[in-house]
Amino acid sequence: MHALRRHLRDRAPDRGGRPQGVVGVRNVVLAVHVLLGSGGLLLGPAWAAARLRGRPATGLAAAYQAVVAGVAVSAGVLAVTDPQLAWLLPVAVATEVLAVTGALARRRNWPGWRSWQPHLLGGSYIALVTGVLIAETGNPVWWLLPALVGQLPIAVAKRRLHAVGAPPTPAAA
Repeated sequence: MHALRRHLRDRAPDRGGRPQGVVGVRNVVLAVHVLLGSGGLLLGPAWAAARLRGRPATGLAAAYQAVVAGVAVSAGVLAVTDPQLAWLLPVAVATEVLAVTGALARRRNWPGWRSWQPHLLGGSYIALVTGVLIAETGNPVWWLLPALVGQLPIAVAKRRLHAVGAPPTPAAA
């Protein structure tokens, strides 16, 4: 929220203290972007926890997908309306592609989906975390650290998916 306040403070007011024109629209889009991103940060672990308990969690999955799509669209709008944020466009597209492809991999039973799905969905979540950390700190180390830390839960998810999907081993003779 500090980044949102800082962005609004630096860009919003005219002489009368009111946002005008594109700046006002951009501020609304930014606020929606932050709210959706916060929702994604909450829904990701809720979805994972429900899956760990053996629940299908289709509602949480759909909500996560919708929120990530909203974050991607709002990031795209921000990128198009502010040349300094143009770098957001490929990041937004990549984040949405990761989330959608991760969901489709399992649903369509793609070969190797048990290996791919944790990386794809985990990558979309890592992108959300990275966005918050970069916006709050501006420190480029936060581009790398979430990806490194995220490898552990991704590896655990892969192990669990492979253990569940592995055929039973024959008894020793």
